[in-house]
Amino acid sequence: MGIGKSVAIFKQIESNKYDIQEKGQAIYDVLQMETHNGITKADMLKVINYLLRLYFDIPEKAVSK
Repeated sequence: MGIGKSVAIFKQIESNKYDIQEKGQAIYDVLQMETHNGITKADMLKVINYLLRLYFDIPEKAVSK
């Protein structure tokens, strides 16, 4: 997967358009980038929220969007 597609998936992490493998690869690819100038804080927080919800039962109200 190219970095452009990885960033696009990363920015749309909550989309049902991509499966968990694609999302995981996109997150990994973004983590490997030297700089993250094109990634907003909001995008990073969405991914953190996504990852937390994969592994922990967190009430919706506990995490603000």
